[in-house]
Amino acid sequence: MDSIPVTIKNIRQHYRISQEKLATLLNTSVRTVQHWEQGDYEPSGTAVRLIQILSMNDDIFAELERIKGRVTLMYLKHNDQKLTIMDVPFRNRQEYQATLDGFINNMYEGFEPTVTDVKMAQEANERGYAMTPEEILARLRSGNSVTNE
Repeated sequence: MDSIPVTIKNIRQHYRISQEKLATLLNTSVRTVQHWEQGDYEPSGTAVRLIQILSMNDDIFAELERIKGRVTLMYLKHNDQKLTIMDVPFRNRQEYQATLDGFINNMYEGFEPTVTDVKMAQEANERGYAMTPEEILARLRSGNSVTNE
């Protein structure tokens, strides 16, 4: 197994990025990356995990590149015990989980669900139209009401 400085240099060479670019991706300073590469000290916490993953998975690099400019965290308020999303209750775990999965998966693509979106999905479930997460989000994105079934 390579030492930390060698691993970090290999990552930068593999992705053809500068110390500055790696620092941006890891949300740290350029000087910190320089210290790691010189062996002055080792990364810790989340940086260690990201470095390990970057050294093994090119998809992670692409994902970090895609989200690097975002300054807000994504969170969808939900309660697994009460089966609620944004305080909208669902009748059963299956409907709740399908809707939750659909919203969360698409939040990575920049989709920001509203309470109205969640209510539309919940109403479709109550009317007996079991939509897949993909169908729910396709309707929401197109501006068509989920309840028109």
